[in-house]
Amino acid sequence: MGKVIKRLQNSQGLLSLMGLFILVLLSSVFSDRFLRVDNIITILRQSSILLILSVGLTGVVITRGVDLSISAIAAFVGCTCAQLLKAGVPIFFVFIIGIILGGIIGLFNGFLVGKLKLPPFVATYGTMMVVSGLSLIMMQGAVIYGLPENFTWYGVGYIGPIPVPVVAAVIIVGIFLVLLKKTTFGREIYLIGSNHNAAVYSAIPVKKRIYTMYSICGMTAGVAGLLLTARLNAAEVAMGDTFGLQTVAAVVIGGTSLLGGEGGPVGTVIGALILTIVVNIMNLLGISSYAQPVVIGVVIISTVYLDVVSKQNRVN
Repeated sequence: MGKVIKRLQNSQGLLSLMGLFILVLLSSVFSDRFLRVDNIITILRQSSILLILSVGLTGVVITRGVDLSISAIAAFVGCTCAQLLKAGVPIFFVFIIGIILGGIIGLFNGFLVGKLKLPPFVATYGTMMVVSGLSLIMMQGAVIYGLPENFTWYGVGYIGPIPVPVVAAVIIVGIFLVLLKKTTFGREIYLIGSNHNAAVYSAIPVKKRIYTMYSICGMTAGVAGLLLTARLNAAEVAMGDTFGLQTVAAVVIGGTSLLGGEGGPVGTVIGALILTIVVNIMNLLGISSYAQPVVIGVVIISTVYLDVVSKQNRVN
């Protein structure tokens, strides 16, 4: 019994899963509307964009990096693709261009971190400012709306009873689960995060793996930007701002350590659901939206503290 308790104390992922169950239980007690089918669908839809952004970030954090630019990339891709749609570019090519554009920006982040050895926080913050500036220049303060229905279906449509963004999120999580857990590439990513020197001495092309991981993260940000634009039926510069803090929170809450080499997509799903449910239950209870960042901030601080403590317990 003592070993089980110690394992729970040392596993942030298990603690996060327990936290999710407790949160669902408490939410159902506080509001009789919480477990209604329409509210569950709303939670899944609201968490899908956050999850797509966060699962891409998960791979970067596993390498002991971080990407603060993904919300800006999502907005930039959304604005660019809205311009293309208005110009009459076919939807298929718009999606391809958006994903490639996100991947190129992510590759630039990988170059800054892997080649130039810039701290990930500084490098990606700089990229965020550059990309946000480009969005401002491109949009000139305007909002593009009234996009084609065939495009907005990807944000508000359904496949059976399931919203399209939820289906997209499930597919992307599945891809990352296979990529990180079932491939040589994934094992190398974990080794880079847990022991960089060992990865170098093992003849792993560390720089290339970092380039690739940041590029993939950018691609998922591109997908999120496309789906967000389709969901809003509009594009504007600040549409990704609300996800900046929450993406990091979802990854950390799900058990992916900021110290690298630990975590995975499943935990990020839990983290994204926890954050979405917290906001959802606050809305159901009529709590002011101004208080929501405070709650999310407290959750982040508490989770990072637990992560540090669990690391120290394993070392001791």
